[in-house]
Amino acid sequence: MAVIYPERESKSIELKSLLPNFSQLIKTCVAFANGVGGQLIIGVDDKTRQVIGVDEATQNRIYDEFPNSIYDATSPSLLVEVYEQNFDGVNVLVIDVPASIKKPVFIKSEGVPKGIYLRAGSSTRRASEDSVEELMRENKRIYFDEEPALPEVSVLSSELLQSIFGKINPTQLVGEKVFAAMSAHSKTYHPTIAGLLTFCQSPQKYLPEALIQCTQFRGTEGRDIIQTQEISGNLETQIAQSFQLIKSWLLRDYQLVGATLRGTTIVPEVALREAIANAVLHRKYWLPGSVKIALYDDRLEIFSPGNFPGIIDVNDLGDGTTYLRNPHLVRIARRFGLIEKLGTGIKLIFESCQKAGLKKPEFIEGADSVKIIFYLLPEKDNFLAEEERLMALFNMREAVTLKEMQHYLQVSRNTATRRLNQLLESGKIRRLGKGPAVRYVRVEPPRQ
Repeated sequence: MAVIYPERESKSIELKSLLPNFSQLIKTCVAFANGVGGQLIIGVDDKTRQVIGVDEATQNRIYDEFPNSIYDATSPSLLVEVYEQNFDGVNVLVIDVPASIKKPVFIKSEGVPKGIYLRAGSSTRRASEDSVEELMRENKRIYFDEEPALPEVSVLSSELLQSIFGKINPTQLVGEKVFAAMSAHSKTYHPTIAGLLTFCQSPQKYLPEALIQCTQFRGTEGRDIIQTQEISGNLETQIAQSFQLIKSWLLRDYQLVGATLRGTTIVPEVALREAIANAVLHRKYWLPGSVKIALYDDRLEIFSPGNFPGIIDVNDLGDGTTYLRNPHLVRIARRFGLIEKLGTGIKLIFESCQKAGLKKPEFIEGADSVKIIFYLLPEKDNFLAEEERLMALFNMREAVTLKEMQHYLQVSRNTATRRLNQLLESGKIRRLGKGPAVRYVRVEPPRQ
């Protein structure tokens, strides 16, 4: 029986079935060092995770040559640890790369910025100009959200500032990272990025991409737009207005409570609000592009610029780990009551969707983005009767075809036809049209 390696590829794990050339290994090690560190596992198939092992010649070459090769090839020079792991008598080699204290690390033969590499999910990529700047800030222990913006502090709302801090005290607001000076010797204050986003009523004048684009599509392909709306204002306004808008779009007759369907939003409100707040508060504000929320017939997608920060791994979401890209923005957001206890949000999303009977939401980490997908139909669980699941489908769609029902139930055409006929006979649905164009719609129950 094949032995399967226990971990998947991620921002901190790279699997290799065979030993590639050293230059490829060095790029991956540089990417790990510029992130949170990582491990290169030699002797494991990256597709199947099957443990293959390494031969003695490969072991000797890695032990004898690679540590010196990577030390000489990188700046600051990287020190890696090489050791073996045994799985049922089969050895694999592990190259353990610590996160660099001084960043960015680069390949000397390629120089800066060409020789700087980063992990994007489970891939190694050459760093973009924006990513290099981020590494420079990290090296100086500076966060983007504490940097001063161009406008004067007068663009901030005194009413909002007073509602959070009381009397406006410039010294206090500097300490809170709401104000900052452009230089160490300047006595003129400017709002920080965090201050601008939270206390300016129109931060889009200065950060044009700091908004949320909400779009509702007909169907599942994203080709037919029903409506779209751009949400601007400070972050409190953006979160509140986009939440109310998407909530209104999601309002249906279907909500699973126990084994009963009740009228409410399909996605639990607590999960929806948490996902929107996360997308806004943890995004990279130096990247072009807005937060995007897209509603399709079968799913809701929330897209945020910027991958998961720091040690956050897409394979371990919900374990309580917290790493803040915008710590000052998040701290101010807590004062506004936009978030509660740190490290609990994703777990709350998973648990509330499970309680509602929905399929577990999926997080997808792109090259420099994160997308969460909420699936709008109930999980195919044993405790929910087939007819209730079918009515959930009709509650979700204006009209349902035989093919859609067949796909949803994963049954034959004849079986799907029998289920439709049963619902027709019970008066719960009715038929529209004839021939290939026939559709089925839900019959509204009489109002009490």
